[in-house]
Amino acid sequence: MPEYKKFERSGGAAPRRQSLLDEIKELDARLLSLVSRRNYLMGKAASKRKQKGLPLGDPDMERRIFETWSAEAGPKKFDLKTARRVFEQLNNLAYAGVAKPENRKLSTYVLSPPQKPVDVTFDGPGSLFQSKLWIALSAASGAEAKMGPLCVNDEITELIKALNQAGAHLSWDGETIDSRSGDGIEFEEKLIFAGDNAMTMFLTIAFGLKTVGKFKIAGGPILKQYDSRPLAEVLSPLGARLNTLDLQSHGLPARLECGGRMASSIEISEDIPAEFISALALAAWTYPQGLTFKFAEGWHGAGLLKEVVAVLKKCGVAAKLNETECSIPATKEISVPEQPSIALEPELCAALLAMPAFSNGQVTLNGYWPKTKTAEDALRILKAGGLNVEISKGSITATKGEAAAEASFDFGNANDLFPVGLALAVNTRSECKVSNIADAVMFEQGIELLERLGIKYERGDEELTVLPGRLKWDEAWSAPTPFFGIALGLMAWMRPGISLENPGDISDLWPRYWTLYNSLPEINGLKDPEVKKKDESTTRRRIKID
Repeated sequence: MPEYKKFERSGGAAPRRQSLLDEIKELDARLLSLVSRRNYLMGKAASKRKQKGLPLGDPDMERRIFETWSAEAGPKKFDLKTARRVFEQLNNLAYAGVAKPENRKLSTYVLSPPQKPVDVTFDGPGSLFQSKLWIALSAASGAEAKMGPLCVNDEITELIKALNQAGAHLSWDGETIDSRSGDGIEFEEKLIFAGDNAMTMFLTIAFGLKTVGKFKIAGGPILKQYDSRPLAEVLSPLGARLNTLDLQSHGLPARLECGGRMASSIEISEDIPAEFISALALAAWTYPQGLTFKFAEGWHGAGLLKEVVAVLKKCGVAAKLNETECSIPATKEISVPEQPSIALEPELCAALLAMPAFSNGQVTLNGYWPKTKTAEDALRILKAGGLNVEISKGSITATKGEAAAEASFDFGNANDLFPVGLALAVNTRSECKVSNIADAVMFEQGIELLERLGIKYERGDEELTVLPGRLKWDEAWSAPTPFFGIALGLMAWMRPGISLENPGDISDLWPRYWTLYNSLPEINGLKDPEVKKKDESTTRRRIKID
């Protein structure tokens, strides 16, 4: 047994106090151990995304993790901007361990659009939300329908694949989706892969409630981390239960068990995801008694229900909506139009319509502009940025006008447009107020962008004052959301040579974005670049061997 030296109270040497250097070294050893564990967990999620061909970083997961940093930064007396940079470096450290050595240095995409006025006309991308509604209705009713032009991105294709696993006959070609006639969809005893978009999971659950039985739902990294507990508040009165199969998670994979007595009316609280309620409303015509939703006046999901009701009415369902109630009657059959009319995607189209503010000229998108609060807020942002917008029955056109003397940007429901609004504010070359920024993480990301551009600003709790200044750009940036990437593309007219590390993320939102950007300044009908086929007669060679 080791012998320890005793220190007497009377005389004898006192134990030496640990030096500052030794204490820091000890803390760093513990810190590195925690970082190693964090790298393992972050790398585990990144590896699964890599296997699916997705980017290593998961913006949604990072956003949710950073909420902890935001909450703890103040009490720990840690500057939030500095904390954000440390957070990003820690994430990069984890991802570097997953990437192959040759992929660790990302190739950059230099943005230098032609310095000429744009003259652009093409069919604008259709609403993602409305597209999902029509795709699900076509599948559930087994209808013959053709939908397009749509924004056919990963969210849409994952929904199509999930519904096809349940017996639908859906296919896509470019921006068009076809539904062939069939017997509808059936989920009992099946395994449905919902991908990584919550709306696909919601629609799968909603249409799966109609029959007695059980089936499993699996998903990608994002839905594996989804907290499904709030859904139980609605599923229980509908005679169903969602049991997660991973005891350490509340996300997917899960088993949906249906068969209890379904209530004909349910109360909606603020904690229930609005998209889940909209999915239930879309499927409610298949339930034995239909379904009535009751909610408080001013509920945040009323706008989505308004779109659902409009779609159902076009199919012959006598759905009703007022300030506090939405009722969907049970209907044996519905009539889906052969070519459903789908509005433009408001925030994405607004970002494209912003181009003339930077380049002059005009942009015209064919399609009809939706009558939603998000669409109204998007138009207000464009007008604040000095754009004249004209809306006709079948198109919307934006041209450069005069910016207001004291421009003010209030984002309201068009939260994704925050980066584009920042770009428009900088482009006014005057002092601008930017307010009503609901997403705290996006707010900090916007500040980082301004700092990279060398633009001075004054910040409040949920607002910024952007001051005029000359743009600078030193190194490539990985845009945190596709709309930040689009904002850089706009500001490249002001400061050519801005470089982007992750151009593919914009393609994930809208696959045709770079076809548009690289075809400027004049476009009349957006066409994908032709792929040249090699002439076999010229490529074959005879090799003489002596």
